[in-house]
Amino acid sequence: MNAADAYCLERIGKARSGWDTLVVSGSADTELSPGDLWAVWSDLENWPLWSPLHQSVTRTGRSSLAVGSTFDQQLSLGFPAGTTTQHVTIAELEPKRCAVWAGDDNGIKSCHQWRLMPLPGGGTCVSNTEAFAGLPVALIRPLVVRRWNHAFQAAVDGLVRHTASTTKPRS
Repeated sequence: MNAADAYCLERIGKARSGWDTLVVSGSADTELSPGDLWAVWSDLENWPLWSPLHQSVTRTGRSSLAVGSTFDQQLSLGFPAGTTTQHVTIAELEPKRCAVWAGDDNGIKSCHQWRLMPLPGGGTCVSNTEAFAGLPVALIRPLVVRRWNHAFQAAVDGLVRHTASTTKPRS
């Protein structure tokens, strides 16, 4: 189990994944800087440009990102979850490093973490992890685990691609 998985599981009260948990994630190493990736990631309303999960994102509170900031994200999760809107409150935020939100809704506890870790030789390791727990998770896990892992990886890859396409090369 990697650090992001362990962190998210701990936030939802689990020491490890079990029959009623689901952890989905994606990660990539890139030559892009954490600052360049953060500039694109923190432009919430443009997430649908690079994340296949997002149909829309709307800030519902203050305009700048901070702990306590809120936004609504309309997600397309496929069968059986369909399209859903989640109201998110940022629980932890370290600009250019990580953002975390967690919830407890309809019998499902969840924790979502985006992390941008500088690599020793330059560049960044980008990770996108979410852990879910609860009886409803146990029922849908077999139907969604592969597709959601693919979608989380596609969101990471999309963030990297979009950042690379919009960032001016350094001289």
